[in-house]
Amino acid sequence: MSSTANETDFQTLHQDDLAKLVQVEGQPCVSILMPTHIKGSETKQDPIRLKNLVKKAASLLNEKGHDASVLDSLQRFIRDEAFWQHQGHGLAIYLANDDVRCLRLNRNIDEMVHVGDHFLVSPLIQETNSQGRYFTLALSWDRATLYRCEGDSMTIVETQRLPAGFDDLVLPRDPEESLQNTSHRTLGNTGGASIGMFHGQGEGEDKIEADRDQYLSIVGDQVSGAIYNTGMPLVIVATQEVTGHFNATTQTNVDAHVDGSPSSMSETELHQAAHKAIASQLQTDHNSLNERLGTAMAGSQASQRIEDIVAAAQTGKVDTLLICDIACEQTNTAVVATIAQGGKVYRCESERVPGTKSKIAAIYRY
Repeated sequence: MSSTANETDFQTLHQDDLAKLVQVEGQPCVSILMPTHIKGSETKQDPIRLKNLVKKAASLLNEKGHDASVLDSLQRFIRDEAFWQHQGHGLAIYLANDDVRCLRLNRNIDEMVHVGDHFLVSPLIQETNSQGRYFTLALSWDRATLYRCEGDSMTIVETQRLPAGFDDLVLPRDPEESLQNTSHRTLGNTGGASIGMFHGQGEGEDKIEADRDQYLSIVGDQVSGAIYNTGMPLVIVATQEVTGHFNATTQTNVDAHVDGSPSSMSETELHQAAHKAIASQLQTDHNSLNERLGTAMAGSQASQRIEDIVAAAQTGKVDTLLICDIACEQTNTAVVATIAQGGKVYRCESERVPGTKSKIAAIYRY
């Protein structure tokens, strides 16, 4: 586990978080999952929801003969108003041996409380799967907004600096001060905090160019931090001019481009245009996985029997696991073992794994 609980100890879920979570074992491992709200009066109901779920966890701990005082460290989250003002669409709390990890989720999740010798991680699989999901950056010289897209939904991604306007990120400054000494930003894919950068010195085109470079650099850093380690492609919706400057100024990889000003599009039009631009890549990924499963089944290198899959996963035999039922205890056991052994896990949207009559299927390594 990463750290002892404190008022600000939460982060956005990334793929490598699952690898760390499945390594924790022993009694008791407490998992609490719940939907949350980004803003509005509904945020006041979220701490009440957590309080009730903590009570349920205490009851489960007592039933299993464990000391429920291990949950005391969660009380600080219930009381911390600031904590609830910086949430996503869901929250996952994992507690073991007085260590706690709070993960902010970008999608809604059902309430779940679990106590066992491993954490309940199967509900998080869809959060980390890249299949059928992508990011869209709506970018102009005036404003930058990052969206997370899946199916018919498009949700704004709130980073520490985005969404934001040009003037929110590039602040006016004394032209006599040195741009070199007053420019600060976080580099790389950390997604860390960045303060507003100051307007460049000089006049005319040089000043405009310097300001735009600073603006795009901050946007690039924020986008890179948000998409880092998600495996999800990025679509940029911008004019050719803005896209060209963005590619030249940042190291953010863009998978598809929609030529046009996002300010002239409705949110629906923006979503449709972005999906059209990335659709062929998404379909290729989906078809490839289905073909792999079909080939493996034909060659007796796959299984639909959960008992066989759990045993195979625990010995490192499972290369790829496909699941539909995220609440099943055996499914979670298979997920934990597969990830722990370096395998990949995907969640299917349908009630059955495509091409099968089962809610679970595995492609074997051998």
